Amino acid sequence: LGDVTEYLNEYFKNEVYLITEDRPVKCSGLILAARSLVIKEMMRDSENIRAIEFSDDVPGLLECLRLLYGGYVVVGKANCRSIFKFGKIFQVQEMIDAVIRWVAED
Repeated sequence: LGDVTEYLNEYFKNEVYLITEDRPVKCSGLILAARSLVIKEMMRDSENIRAIEFSDDVPGLLECLRLLYGGYVVVGKANCRSIFKFGKIFQVQEMIDAVIRWVAED
């Protein structure tokens, strides 16, 4: 287990901040990298990455993070734009699919 931990700590930052509305939201770099290939590549390519910009409102970003962390989110009018946007930018297919399902059912 020590080798795995060393590898993870070497290649992925433990703390990354998603910035929206000039407000940093502290996140687990490991979880973000595991759920988004784009973020994983960003973290791998830059040793100094500590912040990632996401131009949306704070509630929208928090809904996206809830999904990334494995939580349940009801997709609806209030959050579908944020979830779809985050999914497109960071290539999180699960988010895109959730919005498409909501649109198809509505």
